[in-house]
Amino acid sequence: VSSFSFGMPLTGEGEIDEERLRGLGLPGWRPIAGEAAVTLADGRPGLARYWIMPRPGFRRQDRRRLVRIEVGLLRGNSTPAQVEELAAPALFALYDGEDGRALLSPWPERPPLPARLRGAHALSAEIDTPSGTARAFVRPVPAALVAGGAGGAGGAGAPATAAASGAWEVIYLPGESPLAAVERAANWAVGLLLALACAAPVAALLALPRSAFRNLLRRTVRSYSRRLLIVYTALLLLPLLALNALLVRSVELDSLRRQETAGQAALAAAERLLDEQIRAEPVGYAFDPGTFDPKLTGISELVRRPVNLYGRSKLSASSEHELFTAGLLPTRLPGPVYSSLALRARNLYSLTNRVAEVEYLELYAPLRLAGDDPAAEPPLFVSLPLLAQQEEGERQVTHLRRHAILVTAALFALLAAVGTRLAQNFTRPITQLVEGTRRIAAGARSLDLAPSELELAALVAAVDDMARRIAEGREGLLREKQVVERVVQNIASGVVSLDRERRVLMHNRVAAELLGVAVGQSLERLVARSPRLEPVAAFLRSAGGEMARATVRLGGTAAGEHEWSLVWVPLPGQGEPFALLVVEDVTEELRGQRLLAWAAMARMIAHEIKNPLTPIRLSAEHMREVYQRDPEHFAGVFERCTANILTQVEELRSIASEFSTYSAIPRIDPRPGDLTAAVAGLVEGYRAAPPRGVRVELETPSGPIEARFDAKLLLRAVRNLIENALRASAGGGRVVVRVERDAGATAASGAAGPSARIAVLDSGPGVPPELLARIFDPYFSTHDAGTGLGLPIARRIAEEHGGEIAARNRPEGGLEAVITIPCEPAAATVEPDAAPAGSATAAG
Repeated sequence: VSSFSFGMPLTGEGEIDEERLRGLGLPGWRPIAGEAAVTLADGRPGLARYWIMPRPGFRRQDRRRLVRIEVGLLRGNSTPAQVEELAAPALFALYDGEDGRALLSPWPERPPLPARLRGAHALSAEIDTPSGTARAFVRPVPAALVAGGAGGAGGAGAPATAAASGAWEVIYLPGESPLAAVERAANWAVGLLLALACAAPVAALLALPRSAFRNLLRRTVRSYSRRLLIVYTALLLLPLLALNALLVRSVELDSLRRQETAGQAALAAAERLLDEQIRAEPVGYAFDPGTFDPKLTGISELVRRPVNLYGRSKLSASSEHELFTAGLLPTRLPGPVYSSLALRARNLYSLTNRVAEVEYLELYAPLRLAGDDPAAEPPLFVSLPLLAQQEEGERQVTHLRRHAILVTAALFALLAAVGTRLAQNFTRPITQLVEGTRRIAAGARSLDLAPSELELAALVAAVDDMARRIAEGREGLLREKQVVERVVQNIASGVVSLDRERRVLMHNRVAAELLGVAVGQSLERLVARSPRLEPVAAFLRSAGGEMARATVRLGGTAAGEHEWSLVWVPLPGQGEPFALLVVEDVTEELRGQRLLAWAAMARMIAHEIKNPLTPIRLSAEHMREVYQRDPEHFAGVFERCTANILTQVEELRSIASEFSTYSAIPRIDPRPGDLTAAVAGLVEGYRAAPPRGVRVELETPSGPIEARFDAKLLLRAVRNLIENALRASAGGGRVVVRVERDAGATAASGAAGPSARIAVLDSGPGVPPELLARIFDPYFSTHDAGTGLGLPIARRIAEEHGGEIAARNRPEGGLEAVITIPCEPAAATVEPDAAPAGSATAAG
């Protein structure tokens, strides 16, 4: 059915060409022949006959696969010197034993074996070859093997002795230039780095816990220098890759164009040579394309490509018939080729074929002989397959791509190093600023930096100025702290600072003496251990988030009872300390204050009592004198003096009663009641019999004002206000008593909610502004007839009711005194105030 050869000469009938085989001059190499039964694709039985020529390194026991034989056939390099089994780039050569003539050579030049390698001991040496320096390993083939020709492996296992009539087998290992070695190492390094770069994230994800990997990724993304480096790397890598791909693709297309151009030139050369061969034939020569095989072989060697000749549309001659016998090339012109060249009269057609997943280009052209009609169908067609040339171009492109990758990697590494340096230079000032600020936080007065950049220099100057001010402020705070600590340590009061759990953070000497505290102790637990300090423990339990003060009395000591002043001061903010406790032993101070108060009261009582005693003494002396000198008129004098004495005694009783009331106001007994009705009942007596020339008026809301109050004490306070108003309005005036609601809060209690106001307004001269703030002080009076206790008593009564008392000068003249007390919760319903229920005027 077909026959083909891979590097062995065949006849036209598919047999081994013994004559051509002997012309190869292969000593001791004989073909192995055999037959094998086969089944054709259509099921018919067949017979396969084969001849195998052993190559160097061949063994019969080898079961090596023949991989892509068809590609080797198309390459046209199936010569015995191309040893597929040898590791690239090893080359095999065979030389004649007498003159060193090349029997098989890997180079077209076929250089002879140097004489220095044909010695008995020269088995290895460095020599120059057409492809460069190479190390040659030489083995002699014995003459007996060459002459006898035992089939097999070309002298394998023969003794290493030279023979004059034998042959030499040589293996060449081409040397590697430094640049090629660097390139090969760089290729491995780039591949290894790419593999590590791809494997590093996966390895980190597998090796690290998921949270640690996320933290690493978060730190990488949030780091400014790393983000800058990543962006810079991406901006470098993407253009480099795009430029690399563009350049490689451009070179690849240029290589394909050059290959096609070279193929077209070879095709034109083959056409000219064929035309010359045909013209050289004698006149009357009957053209037989089959006789052109040897001539096509010569033309193929000249153009270095396989040449095929088609007559009409059928193959007539070829320089490599094995391509057709192996079924790699069609024996008839493909339809598109014939249609384009024969029917459409085109001069060239290119066709892309595929063999064993390898694409290659074929060029077809018509061959017109002398005397042919240009309009007629051409009788001959020439084709050239360009697989070998295309693979050479692909190897060049691959080599170029490898070089481009290396250059790109080197350029990227250089730019990445420069980018890293720039990123470090950019972030180094920030890092130095951070370190400098940490030194400032530790107490330094400057950053100790002197950058050359104007912006950074301005920033450093600003930070240094800030650091200087901070240092000065810190020194000032330290001095103030030392002063405060020294003051706290030496004051007469005990000071304790506490945290949120009320543990002692700091205390002074007096606090340690009074409470026995130590740093770190719980103050509440400490004072709870001593029964004597139970009042202090109770105060601490009641103290909270607001300032509080109290005076507690401690007993149980040999020295008697002590009185302590306690002040709880919460500190704002979330830090420490949380609060301060100030403790002071005020026993002696209170005792001294009491003594001073009793002394002042004794002087006032003596002063107040002395005034009535003088008229009493004078009246008694006058009665005695009249009784002795004029007994007849004694009765009248007695009556007048007795009346005067009784008046002064009554004054003494009033003074004693007021002093007794101020010194010990009875405990109030508040009860629900109508404040409006209570005040109206009090004012009604003054309205019925007012002093001469004074009008008394009452103004109340339309409804009752419910409140809890002690009617006896509260009305006493209101009576004191009315008495003062009547005294100030004597001689013609008007006194108004007004009861009303107030939606605000009392200043004394601080409790929000409705309250009631009892205002007493007079039309007198008022109080001088500089004395207005003192009218509620004990023993202070603006007129000679008073004791100075009426208004202080009213003030104490108002405060006992949870309210307050205030006074102001009226713009139109006179004084307004107001008592404010809280209302009942039920009385919070605000009713509209009406006009005064009525105004009563009493004429004097």
